[in-house]
Amino acid sequence: LLHKLFVPSCGNHAQVSGTVLLSSSSSAAAAAFQKKTATAAAAISARSSAGRMMQLFSTTPTSSSSIGTPATSYDDGIRPYQITTPIYYVNDKPHIGHAYTSIACDVLARYMRLSGREVFFLSGTDEHGQKVEQSAANKKVSPQEFVDTVSVAFRELLDLLNISHDQFIRTTDPTHKAAVQHLWKTLADNDQIYLGQYEGWYSVRDECFYNESELVDGKAPTGADVEWVAKEESYFFKLSEYGDKLLEFYEQNPDFIAPKSRRNEVLSFVKGGL
Repeated sequence: LLHKLFVPSCGNHAQVSGTVLLSSSSSAAAAAFQKKTATAAAAISARSSAGRMMQLFSTTPTSSSSIGTPATSYDDGIRPYQITTPIYYVNDKPHIGHAYTSIACDVLARYMRLSGREVFFLSGTDEHGQKVEQSAANKKVSPQEFVDTVSVAFRELLDLLNISHDQFIRTTDPTHKAAVQHLWKTLADNDQIYLGQYEGWYSVRDECFYNESELVDGKAPTGADVEWVAKEESYFFKLSEYGDKLLEFYEQNPDFIAPKSRRNEVLSFVKGGL
């Protein structure tokens, strides 16, 4: 149903019962889409259990004597629930992938609210990095001017899809800068950050270093171009100090890593040295 509601193409949008539905720019196609949507809604409403699912398109919690969701090994089903979309990178305009992840998170947030749980739903834009710098240079504007423009497009996407997020964060926000500075100072005061050097094959697109053995025909495994970065000073977090503590924690909390199919992979990664 979600696929059918949100895939139809382009142009205009209409708000129906608190839900933004995409429609075609032609009146005939729009009428056909609305008829198809109404038929689907009627079929769902005919079933009591599926009828409840239609309430997911409402931002208002329902009153119920049953509060909470089924408990899992890492969620008791009662405590406040926090969810975030990816904090979207702003080197270009949003695309269907951004719509997909936003809708997926929105469905979860609405379900949790309807189940009586307190929900904090975050979205936002990540406004740093060489890709942003390069995109701004190509547009002949400053990085801040560039992200100010592109970030608006992501806000408009969430509004278009009627996403029920509680906060939209930008990493250039003064409050975010203050939080990062506080975290950095706390780590530095506890001797958890040190000045070191690094070098290696770096992909600007992937924002990742790769070992020589990982390269494929001189490129990153993703197909991205790489360039050699000579020894360069940078600050590092002492993650290596936490390897044994993490392994001990995983041992004491066997259900912490989810899904379980990834447990051995995580253990092997940590045991290999951080």
